[in-house]
Amino acid sequence: MKRNELPDAVYKKRFKAKEEDIRGAFFRDQTAIIHSLPFRRLKRKTQVFFAPDNDHICTRIEHAFHVFTNSTTISKGLIKEGWGLDIEMVQAIALGHDIGHAPFGHAGEEVLDEIVRKETKGRKEFHHEINSLRAVDYLTERGAGLKLTFGVRDGIVSHCGEDLENKQRIKPVWEVNKLEEIDKLGKYPASYEGCIVRVADKISSLGRDMEDAVELGIVSGDEIPEDALKYLGITPSEVGDQFNRALLNRIIYDIVDTTNSKEEVGVSDEGFEYITKINEFSKRNIYEAEKINNYKHYVEVIIRNLCRSLSDLLDKHGFTIDGYNRSFIRSYRDFGNFLSAYKDFYIESGTDKTQILVDFISGMSDNYAIRFSKDISIPKTVFK
Repeated sequence: MKRNELPDAVYKKRFKAKEEDIRGAFFRDQTAIIHSLPFRRLKRKTQVFFAPDNDHICTRIEHAFHVFTNSTTISKGLIKEGWGLDIEMVQAIALGHDIGHAPFGHAGEEVLDEIVRKETKGRKEFHHEINSLRAVDYLTERGAGLKLTFGVRDGIVSHCGEDLENKQRIKPVWEVNKLEEIDKLGKYPASYEGCIVRVADKISSLGRDMEDAVELGIVSGDEIPEDALKYLGITPSEVGDQFNRALLNRIIYDIVDTTNSKEEVGVSDEGFEYITKINEFSKRNIYEAEKINNYKHYVEVIIRNLCRSLSDLLDKHGFTIDGYNRSFIRSYRDFGNFLSAYKDFYIESGTDKTQILVDFISGMSDNYAIRFSKDISIPKTVFK
């Protein structure tokens, strides 16, 4: 039986002590994540297409559920082949993997990263993988965090699914790191469960992003490489509602078979060839489409406006909450409420101003960020 090399007790050790109950360690992590405020906000966060009015376009919370189901299916396939995997651990990692993602998808992440690098003179960076760990460790329960297990925290901070663009297969690195001190990307999971979620993250995006792009008229089925469609067994006219299903049906079985034979989590040569081809098409025609690039302008304006305004406000009032509460601007009062909730944690941990602003802004949904920006920039009608 193929299984993790680290002891089970290592994966179940919690970041902070917590008495276990009938649910078991990893299922309890799932419930803690689902009930947390950062997870709930994912339903109003962009996956690719910003603040969509169309209810059928994928949001960040739906993506989390896609990773949940796809990584579960891969795990079940490998368990059937004799692998010793914990499905509840896989599912908890999948649910929490993007919990600290910025608003406005990768465009929002890029802007926050630029701000953090500039303000810290390159000492720090912003990455949603690392911020997701910070979210579950500290940015819930007034700084107390969710007290998740090592196995789930490790999978969250090392889930970077984009790696499959360059790496055909991955395997765990059997190390027990102090995860909360990680400040750069590049860490590989310390479990097969983490590797499975990392691979599932990428394939969960490709199919749905394509269907959403067709729905929004950004691409059409006729534009997709013919050999890729032939590989998936669908026609151009079926792309709009069959592409995701066809891709998952083909790739998930490929991952199970390849992983079982190679003992590394990933895809076959043929699978990698077509995933790469589809991903490159998506980059050119979806992720870098004119409509997406044009909208990035607004994302940068909004986030930089929020950061400047809140920076000035924090300089003015610090942790004197009454100063925020007296503001005639509702959104400034919201920021005061946030600081009030995390005041003790921030003071005790010596958190710097840039990190406080990133904590608040990265937690915003797309809709809330837009509303906040309007509230602090556009005056209400006072005189009639």
